[in-house]
Amino acid sequence: MNLKQIKFYHLFWIVAVLILIIGMIQSRDPNAGLDINIHDTYFVMRNRDAAVFLSLFYFLMGLGYWLLQKVFKKQLVKFLTLIHSIILLGSFILYWIVFFYRPQYRVNENFPLYDEYLSINTVLVTELFLIIFIATPVYIINLLIGLFRKK
Repeated sequence: MNLKQIKFYHLFWIVAVLILIIGMIQSRDPNAGLDINIHDTYFVMRNRDAAVFLSLFYFLMGLGYWLLQKVFKKQLVKFLTLIHSIILLGSFILYWIVFFYRPQYRVNENFPLYDEYLSINTVLVTELFLIIFIATPVYIINLLIGLFRKK
């Protein structure tokens, strides 16, 4: 399989497997969790649960593209597919760049309440809103256009 034969749904399935592998490797500690602080509310989830949910999310996105293209033999809008894929796959890559690039939880001397967890949480919340309010509607619109479009 050369690079020209790789479709967008292949990329989504590869990312789903990567998320599942990374989540299972990181979840050796049963108490390890993902906590997102938004104002006075904490959203806490175990790493394993978050990895399974995210990998299922990416797998279902790829399955939707695969069903429309291979089973129903319909064409998608390439521009919408590209926007959706860049947002979702780019958010996965951006999160891991921020996660691995960060210094080891050092506290800023000028502002001691700001630590590296805040940077990661800011990236997570920004990506979440970008995915919910832009990528998901683009995905749904793309599937609907592809489903009802004449050949």
